[in-house]
Amino acid sequence: MIAKAVSVAVCASSFVYTFYVVCNFTYFLSNHNENQKSMLRTAEEESVVVATIWTLFMDTCLLCAFMVQHSVMASDFVKNIYRRLDIEEIERSVYNTAAAGAIHFLMSNWRPVSWATIWSINTFHSTSLWLIFTSIHVMAWLIIYGGCVVMDISELMGLKQVYYKISGRQKPLIMKSEQLQRLYSHMRHPSFTGFLIIFWIHPFMSVDRCLLAGLLTAYMILMWTVDQKDYEYHKSVMQMKHRKLL
Repeated sequence: MIAKAVSVAVCASSFVYTFYVVCNFTYFLSNHNENQKSMLRTAEEESVVVATIWTLFMDTCLLCAFMVQHSVMASDFVKNIYRRLDIEEIERSVYNTAAAGAIHFLMSNWRPVSWATIWSINTFHSTSLWLIFTSIHVMAWLIIYGGCVVMDISELMGLKQVYYKISGRQKPLIMKSEQLQRLYSHMRHPSFTGFLIIFWIHPFMSVDRCLLAGLLTAYMILMWTVDQKDYEYHKSVMQMKHRKLL
């Protein structure tokens, strides 16, 4: 009984904290007014170069910490630890909490380089431009969150695993087909395209944002291993659903 109560507490707290961080991360990536309000630094050229290099180094460390957490905790080695301890039902909740913590730490300590930009489109004084970029980001986030719902949001958040354990059922992933399990193991997130839009279509591309976009894009490319078999399976499922709707 105590084990079940602990599982529910871990799952519930993970859900609340993850939801809070995701909301803040959405604003962190898509807001495009705050940076344009920042004052440009007026230091000597040499000190600006040094400050820029040091700031980018610290931001790179934050991104690396997030990527290491994301990769290590998703490894078979860590999953086997949960299996040996017979606490597999909270594995996803702990993973989400750790990922949210890494993102929270990144956002809290991120150092913008507002004085060095690759491009800058003023949306602060243009309602039309603000609406265009905001609409693009809203669409991208809808794609991302919609993909989470389609993939089973309760399982992604770790809720279903705990519920199934408490009710004496098998793990939810086991009840899925081998092809779907294979696809999930190769696809780290339901929307690759959505994040590319969020990262790169932004009116204020400072050097630090370019660093974030570049490293996270490279990370996604390396970690997504969806192949032809996964594509064919996904295509057949979509065709089957299409036929049922006709």
